[in-house]
Amino acid sequence: EAFLKQVTALGLEGIVAKKSDCPYRKGRSPNWLKIKAERTGDFVIVGFTKPKGSRSHLGALQLADWVNGNLVYAGRVGTGFDDALLKELHELLDPIVRSDPLCAGPVHGDGSEPLKSEQIPETTTTVWVDPVHVVEVRYREFTPDGLLRHAAFMRLRNDKRSHECERQGSSTPQESASHKDGTDAADGSGDVSHEPPEPPGEAPVTRAVAFTNLTKVYWPADKYTKGDLIDYYRAVSKWLLPYLANRPVVLTRFPDGIDGKSFYQKDAPAFAPDWMQTVPVWSEDTQREIRYFICDSEEALLYLANMGSIPLHIWASRNGSLELPDWCVIDLDPKEAPFSDVIRCAQVLHRVCESVGLPNYVKTTGKTGLHIMVPLGRQCTYEQSRLLGELLARVVLRELNDIATITRHVTRRGDKVYLDYLQNRHGQTIVAPFSVRPLPGATVSMPLVWDEVDDSLDPKKFTIRTALERMERSGTDPVSPVIDQKPDLAGVLEALARVMAT
Repeated sequence: EAFLKQVTALGLEGIVAKKSDCPYRKGRSPNWLKIKAERTGDFVIVGFTKPKGSRSHLGALQLADWVNGNLVYAGRVGTGFDDALLKELHELLDPIVRSDPLCAGPVHGDGSEPLKSEQIPETTTTVWVDPVHVVEVRYREFTPDGLLRHAAFMRLRNDKRSHECERQGSSTPQESASHKDGTDAADGSGDVSHEPPEPPGEAPVTRAVAFTNLTKVYWPADKYTKGDLIDYYRAVSKWLLPYLANRPVVLTRFPDGIDGKSFYQKDAPAFAPDWMQTVPVWSEDTQREIRYFICDSEEALLYLANMGSIPLHIWASRNGSLELPDWCVIDLDPKEAPFSDVIRCAQVLHRVCESVGLPNYVKTTGKTGLHIMVPLGRQCTYEQSRLLGELLARVVLRELNDIATITRHVTRRGDKVYLDYLQNRHGQTIVAPFSVRPLPGATVSMPLVWDEVDDSLDPKKFTIRTALERMERSGTDPVSPVIDQKPDLAGVLEALARVMAT
């Protein structure tokens, strides 16, 4: 069993065993056993087939994962479900149905480029969905055509995001993304400038970004262009860069604007200029180092914006102390709940933090929720940060059980506000303050003062057009102390214990 486990980890097909007390004879015999290795992997649900016969709700799940920076079709899984699970999956997927697949065709075993999306097998009976939900699948191997063989469903991965599903054993994402003609392999739009390496012995290369396609419309309804996005990030950089400094950044790139296809990018591509700082971080999921960008200057920020990066997601910890977060965050996610309930949850959480001596800050997410951030000062681990977030959420829940929940499953939340403390895990990210969101209106994640958190608050009013005027008028960022503040966490925990005991 130990040997088979190691063989599986090496990606081999399996092992052959012979009964120990039998002599060797060639040919088939019951004294020989072929033991197939079974692997597991995490895949993004990109669609489902319609049910046939007596089966209800759906037939099979269509899956994809990330290979060399592309979301590619990986085959389907149609076993391992019971009726209750099929019903739950259908309820999860039905609200996010779309007309076309967001993934490319499968990658052949020879490492060739993905096929076009119209070359995906079994499309005639497939209902496509947004690539949001992740499942763990057991399978034997990938076929030469790049499809899963003998796949069986194991579980939903509500603790994992779609951009984290990178194919095991694939080459580094984005390393093959550069074309000789200087276009971006992900979209062919030329939205990435390729700069030659610095010749040895010459003066350092000036930090300069060769901007491309500045007139391309990124927000069709608002007529905002890629140039407008870059201008915004340039103007807001003095407030945004303190959050980015020395911190791994995860990009979401929209090379054709918010209505086009998008993709996540963790790895810095091989063609990134030498002056762009990166940090290698070992990933247990992919069993390799991921080379994250670190955005340490205005030029670096503009380089990322020129790549078509709209939102910027950041770690809670910094290079040099990646296991020790600077803050703990509770994401107030309303889904179907009214925003007035989000406000009420935020106010109660603010009051709880104040009562136990814990500094706390608030910002909009740029969507429909709020982020409550409490400083940690690199005094605890991610696991301890998560536990602190859970304690705070449970205290709030005692008072607001009628409108709030900590249930992670979307279908079981009803119309309650989700108090999400699970983002306080190593490698998890939040959208940075002042980051733009790929939504109509070009909303941004805006730091607030607590007096603004009332029924008159409208997160949609903070956009790339209004945010700068607001910051120029106020001159200060009310959330910035969360980066370096060091509260008395021992005293906070003692006070929380007293609150929980009442």
